[in-house]
Amino acid sequence: MRSLLNTLISVATGPKTVEAAKISLQVSPYLLIAKQLVEKYLFSDWDFLSFLLVLILVDTVMGVQRSWKLRTVSSRGFSRIFIKLCLYANMLILSHVMTHFTVRGNPNVLFQWFDYFMYSCMMAREGLSILEHIAFIEPRMVPKALRLRLAVIADEGIVAIPSAASAAAPEPAQPVTASIESPPIDGVLQ
Repeated sequence: MRSLLNTLISVATGPKTVEAAKISLQVSPYLLIAKQLVEKYLFSDWDFLSFLLVLILVDTVMGVQRSWKLRTVSSRGFSRIFIKLCLYANMLILSHVMTHFTVRGNPNVLFQWFDYFMYSCMMAREGLSILEHIAFIEPRMVPKALRLRLAVIADEGIVAIPSAASAAAPEPAQPVTASIESPPIDGVLQ
């Protein structure tokens, strides 16, 4: 036990450790400034980011499992994860800027809803993707009506599915022609 403690002390007080501590103390003010700039101009909602990353991780694991079942696992599929992360990063920056920009020092009040909308869209997209993977891997876990709706969303995007009542549209009415049968009024140009 004593030899382990002596080893730890020698590592903690060694010249390389002391030099690394000096460098980190010199760099830390710059890191603090960089963090403040990022949170002001690029992104600041770290709690949301952690929730989004959890869903991205679950979606990725489910996607790999689905590809494994189809025997289509490839490096190209894994490269799409990087593309997704880049697109989401751009969407997060866009939503932050649209919500937090100022005009002549006055805060923006028109787009306060924008980040909620974008965050909800990203979470919904990840949730739908996870449901699609579950429906493919184990169809009995997802009700048939939901599987059919997910198939429509996958084919056509999110669109309204017409109900049976609205599918039978009434016949359009025949056009009616209007005629003026009143006599002209004096003094009005004709």
